[in-house]
Amino acid sequence: DAETWVNIQPFVGRIFWTALLEWLHTPPLPPGVPDALERMAMNPELKKYGVDPSWLVKSTIEIAREVFESDEMIASVLRNNQLMTGNPPDISGTGLIGFLFAVSMMRPSTGGVAGGTHNWAHAAVKILLKYGAKIFTKHEVDKVLIENGRATGIKLANGSEVKARKLVISTLDPYNLCFRLIGKEHLDWKILRKVECLERRITCITWYTWALHEQPRWKAADLEPDINNTAGILLISKDPETLCREMARRRLGIMPTECELAIVNYSLVDKARVPEGKASILTENYIIPANLLSEREWVAYKRKHAEDVIKCIGEHSYNMTWNNVIGYVACTPYDHCKLDNMAPTGNWAIIDNITSQLGRNRPIPELSSYRTPIKNLYATGSAWHPMAMSASWSGYCCYKIIAQDYGLSKPWEKEGRPW
Repeated sequence: DAETWVNIQPFVGRIFWTALLEWLHTPPLPPGVPDALERMAMNPELKKYGVDPSWLVKSTIEIAREVFESDEMIASVLRNNQLMTGNPPDISGTGLIGFLFAVSMMRPSTGGVAGGTHNWAHAAVKILLKYGAKIFTKHEVDKVLIENGRATGIKLANGSEVKARKLVISTLDPYNLCFRLIGKEHLDWKILRKVECLERRITCITWYTWALHEQPRWKAADLEPDINNTAGILLISKDPETLCREMARRRLGIMPTECELAIVNYSLVDKARVPEGKASILTENYIIPANLLSEREWVAYKRKHAEDVIKCIGEHSYNMTWNNVIGYVACTPYDHCKLDNMAPTGNWAIIDNITSQLGRNRPIPELSSYRTPIKNLYATGSAWHPMAMSASWSGYCCYKIIAQDYGLSKPWEKEGRPW
């Protein structure tokens, strides 16, 4: 496995990332026209890395078993795939991007935003204000105003209307877009049925952020001291089938009884996130959708999961007891439902990144180009092409479509970039 790991790095670092960046930043191509990832998988050069076109239809666990030998390595790849894409290991057709994303995550690197990801939002607001935009909070949008099949503005929940000079853009999930903002009377029943059937039960996660008096001191440091300086750690089963069984139980509405934790410690490298001498970690675990428990049951679960996490981490560290905890913030699927975009399941990805909801099919083929059946109304966000993640690519691709429709500036062409 060590030799395989070394041999695959040039492919992951050069060929995959080049294709991935093109795929992410290019609007969906028509059916029958291979996109960047499909062209990459069919590249004869990849045979020397053990990659062939069959990876396009395989699951992550199939590819991981094909590439690596040890259960520990395979299990790590599968949990990293879940961390990056939200998918369990055994969904056919998700293996190519799932496996390669997972291996990319396991390369030495540090990712994040100084001070926390909220700074992304602050930066975006400043850019919008600089160019004359106005931002209104606490002004909930109730409907898109539609006249003769064209979007002419929006109606707010308080009844007031705002006219649009050129276009309207939504970042809500497909269900709210179609059934609420547009209204089913304006859409074909086939589109409505497809949107109703979108899968959004899989990427249901707990994210607990823990404020600590001191950094965790891992018992494994007795063998490998560098682990105390590692920002990403997995506390998981060595059995590659564990996540498959867990997903089967979750589909039956059974809450996982064991923690399969991903732990992220940005405070090791970003001192702006914590007071001097203190620490902060994030723990992630996949669980059942929000709509399967009552409010009272979720309140009880949130306390229980905190105890389970401390017990799990405590078994693998010298100092992770409640005495080291200053406090924690618990985010569960129930809490995510405070945002309409994530209701009713509390899905972190809005809709899941399964095969039928990726790329040119996301969220459905009729909407994936960012255009809607209503002229001048565009839609984007995590539920749109190419896949869900906290990233700018869906907005960037949406702008490309709008620029094409309205003859706007195309900076990528001016700078000589392919995408």
